[in-house]
Amino acid sequence: MAKYGRGLNREMVAAVNLGLISEPFSTKEVRRLINNKGWSPEPTDNYINVALVNGSSGRHSYTYKKYFVSIGDGLYKLRDQFKGAEWI
Repeated sequence: MAKYGRGLNREMVAAVNLGLISEPFSTKEVRRLINNKGWSPEPTDNYINVALVNGSSGRHSYTYKKYFVSIGDGLYKLRDQFKGAEWI
């Protein structure tokens, strides 16, 4: 079972698709989602940063889903294949 909902990155995908978070997003929007969901204990800033970086890096594990595209300056967007109602 995922530590934070379905998993932090998967929850971010759903939040963007629901319109709860606008693109591009940063760790600030992730932190807001965490607060809204009331997860306790909250993930650390390092956990959030690593989740976003690993979720956008072509160099990280081949089994780790690449939900995001890094557009620089700590901003991310969803990859097109993860947009739509099936990802809510």
